[in-house]
Amino acid sequence: MKPEIFVSYSREDQDQVYPIVEKLRQRGLKIWIDQEGIHGAKLWSQEIVNAIESSKVFILFASSKAFNSKNVTKELALASESDKHILPVFIEEAEIPAAMKYQLAGIQHLAHEEEHEDQTAAKILLTLGNLDIQSSEIQPQPATKQNSTKKSVSKNTMLAVSLILAISLIALLLFRKDAMQKIPQSSATEKTFKSTIDVCLVSTQEDDSHSEVSQENRNLRDELLAKLSRFHDYKIIRGKAISPDATTQQFVELANNVNADFILQTTIRRNKKSISAQLFDARDGNNFWSQTFREEKLKIDEDFLEETTALLSAQIAGHDGIIHREILQNARVKNDDDLSPIELLQIGKATWENMTKETTLKAIDYLNRCVSLNPDISTAYALLSEIYIEDIRRKYNVTIEPLKKAKEAAKRAIELDSKNSIALIEKLWISWYEKDFTACELQIDLALEANPYEPLVLISSASFRIITDRDSELGKKHADLAIKYNQTPQGWYYWPQEVYYARKKDFKKAQEYILKSNYSDDHGVAEVAILHWLNNEKESALLRYADVLQINPNYTVDEYIEWQNIWSEKDLESYPVALEEIVEAYNKEKNNFQNSKTVSRER
Repeated sequence: MKPEIFVSYSREDQDQVYPIVEKLRQRGLKIWIDQEGIHGAKLWSQEIVNAIESSKVFILFASSKAFNSKNVTKELALASESDKHILPVFIEEAEIPAAMKYQLAGIQHLAHEEEHEDQTAAKILLTLGNLDIQSSEIQPQPATKQNSTKKSVSKNTMLAVSLILAISLIALLLFRKDAMQKIPQSSATEKTFKSTIDVCLVSTQEDDSHSEVSQENRNLRDELLAKLSRFHDYKIIRGKAISPDATTQQFVELANNVNADFILQTTIRRNKKSISAQLFDARDGNNFWSQTFREEKLKIDEDFLEETTALLSAQIAGHDGIIHREILQNARVKNDDDLSPIELLQIGKATWENMTKETTLKAIDYLNRCVSLNPDISTAYALLSEIYIEDIRRKYNVTIEPLKKAKEAAKRAIELDSKNSIALIEKLWISWYEKDFTACELQIDLALEANPYEPLVLISSASFRIITDRDSELGKKHADLAIKYNQTPQGWYYWPQEVYYARKKDFKKAQEYILKSNYSDDHGVAEVAILHWLNNEKESALLRYADVLQINPNYTVDEYIEWQNIWSEKDLESYPVALEEIVEAYNKEKNNFQNSKTVSRER
């Protein structure tokens, strides 16, 4: 049964809180409160998150101890993000900390006096009544007036009513028969679409004469099943082991039997020093990708099986991994009207990579078409939420009420799949835009708990931690993993690495990463020019600044600084200074060039 009320409090205040909660329960209210120490059991339990999201009202028992509690801060941030009714009940006078002022601004609160639990419970019930949350106490029912005499119904009236009903029934049957003949029966042929990419995972038999599977290969299969199942855009099917010499036709038949889109065949060698993997397209059995992971080449520090299956799962099923690229490649040669929702999702992801005004519009169109054909794809809504926020940040103004749309799309993504790491991490970008850094930390924790192997989750965590300088070393670790887990990372994956090294004044290393990004927007190209300048490559810097003006003829240093401040109050001081020097040098050279042309004409 879903709770109506979630109670947030400090464990140190339990002697005051529990009696009030008990009074409310006696009135029939369904309340969720952590009395079992879930916080201490594991890192911010998913059970707590689910309880907040499914409740109607969030009651905060406010005190100095509660305000100092990290868990209470996280719970309040999530309740605010989920648009819950928040009711603060102060059990003592306490100053609201800065981290909570945004969520509690303008909200009326109640005050509890010690040993007055009944009065406090009554005040809470009154407030909840205004929010349409009712207790199950027996309410007085209004008396119903009984007629002392019954009206007699004539026999003729009853016959007339019966006749009318009979005529109506005959007319309805005739109408339905005629309508069935005229209306085409489309329901039988109506096209349905999958919400997931279905992958059949198969182990390799020892040989053709033995259908046995070694214990090593069973362990490999089980590790991959556990990790791949965290990628919620996929449905992972455990298939029967197959011969090492299986034919193309056998792979196609296997896929057809389980209705899979792809087959992943894996093998671990007897010495456990290498793992081989192959991907097959279920339509024709084509082997479009294969790789062997060897222990000596990977330089693995810990368990070979654990680290290799993490790498393999991420590279295959990651947000823009191998299967994504295969679907994308096949989709791009199809007619636009023939694209499936999954294909539209992949094209939408790829289209938005450059993040220009034109690609933003196109990506929104592809993703909206995706959800119009299949409204059950959580990741499509998650991506839409981030694109709408980017529309605000870059001032493209291609959508109406983008912040509202971003929040609605993010909420829908979570409703469809509360454990989809993509849906969880995309909420980060909304909170980051709103400067709610506590909520950002919470969303990163939840997404990593859902899937610590997803490159998009790792690089989003890295971006937030490095750009805001909240934990640059952990951010660097996540950035390195994200790039390791993705064979062809998108350009922006190198952004946090660039900032990390630029803050350390290692401009050569920062330049190395920004050149991998292949930026095509004005701010990105401006940073390429800046790093050329800081590395004493003046001519290259001026050429790239000319490219910036080709993209945006009215680009200014102030515009760049404003862009920096969107992401962090701790900016890279050397960047704006370098850009000012570039602008000055460019204008001077431009004037010299124009003057030389004038002199030439006079001659």
